[in-house]
Amino acid sequence: MSSTGSSRGNPAIGDIIRSVVVIGAVIVGLYGIGQLFTAKPEATVKPIDYASVVAQARPAATFPLLAPADLPKGWRATSARFQENGWHLGVLTDSDDYVGLEQLKSTPARAIDRFAADSKSAGTADVAGQTWDVRTGPDGRLTYVRDEDGLTTLLNTSASRRVLEGYIASLSTS
Repeated sequence: MSSTGSSRGNPAIGDIIRSVVVIGAVIVGLYGIGQLFTAKPEATVKPIDYASVVAQARPAATFPLLAPADLPKGWRATSARFQENGWHLGVLTDSDDYVGLEQLKSTPARAIDRFAADSKSAGTADVAGQTWDVRTGPDGRLTYVRDEDGLTTLLNTSASRRVLEGYIASLSTS
């Protein structure tokens, strides 16, 4: 019997290290192969047909319901809801910025508390012949608010002022 080799019951430290390295390499290799063949789902939002919701809501609305006739290329509607006292249309721009349109039979203060809490007044803006109160939020969100005879219209976005004002100009009641 040779005295230089390890006995079968007590392996040398070199044998243990080699075994751990081989097992680690196998695990890393299997992980790498798994990554090659694993499809990563994209976080996509399913667009909706907002025009059909608008067509059903306008006859039932007791206020002039605002919506764009068409969305710009690459934009998609993600949510549309009509209730007796309110209307919501949510869209994503071609650069995935959110624009939310809210029309509510309530005061501007209540609408701001609900949809633009912690925003601060940032002056006014004239868009398409109408004056809007402009607000900015702590997270960079931009909010435009307008009150007309007890109907508050509020638009909330992560997009730029230019994009929001273009969207507001595209809104109509017909």
